[in-house]
Amino acid sequence: MEQTPGTPKALMAAVIGMGILIVVGTLGLVGVIIHRMGSHTPSTSAALSAPAVPLQDAPARPVLPAGTHLISMARVRDDLLALHVSTNGEDRILLWQVSTGRILPGIDSAAPSAGATP
Repeated sequence: MEQTPGTPKALMAAVIGMGILIVVGTLGLVGVIIHRMGSHTPSTSAALSAPAVPLQDAPARPVLPAGTHLISMARVRDDLLALHVSTNGEDRILLWQVSTGRILPGIDSAAPSAGATP
């Protein structure tokens, strides 16, 4: 009688061991997710720790020259905003320091770039 080749016992043990590890890992992951969902309460101290800025003490809006239109505004840092303005068809970027209310010089589109030839 001929013997048919079978699966080696070491391979069968490795497959069963990996299957057990997959099941245990999945159950552990589901358990951790359920534990974090059940025990996590949102921290109210983080929301209350930001200092409130009273509106009456806020600096005045920047005064732009006549004929200047504000196109867009972007935050650069906590205290610095970049203002994209257009004056008579020329675009400029101005920097507004909010805490002091000062307008700092920015970039003019009319100015030649560093790589441009005169």
